[in-house]
Amino acid sequence: MNKLLFTQKRVFEDLALLLLRFFIGGTFIVYAIKKVQGFDNYIILFSDKLDLPLPLFNLYIVTLLEGLGGLLLILGLFTRFISIPLIITMITAFFLVNLDNGFAASSFGTEVPLAYISILFLLFGFGSGKFSLDNKFLPSK
Repeated sequence: MNKLLFTQKRVFEDLALLLLRFFIGGTFIVYAIKKVQGFDNYIILFSDKLDLPLPLFNLYIVTLLEGLGGLLLILGLFTRFISIPLIITMITAFFLVNLDNGFAASSFGTEVPLAYISILFLLFGFGSGKFSLDNKFLPSK
């Protein structure tokens, strides 16, 4: 058993990256669907509560980024590239939405965006792994 774990280290690393991509990509797709289904409520959130400039434009951009970005992460395609705008989106949410709510996820605090930023940073740093379209079409080295 010990030999299996340590001789197959790269396989486990690639599986871990695959699981992280599926988790975070699926999560972003769910967020995008939620925004589409509750579009009117999100316009109010973006304009009144968050006081964002161009709330309709920003809502379209965030929804598109979360949906397309989530799909690209699941496929493992352009993983490093798409991680950057998703990190920026999560940092923005961290400061505008979550910061004043403490840490706990139960109070809509900073715990969840920090976890997502950490996962996206790992994917940016390590790439999408062997089980990805990046590996098939954009091989490194």
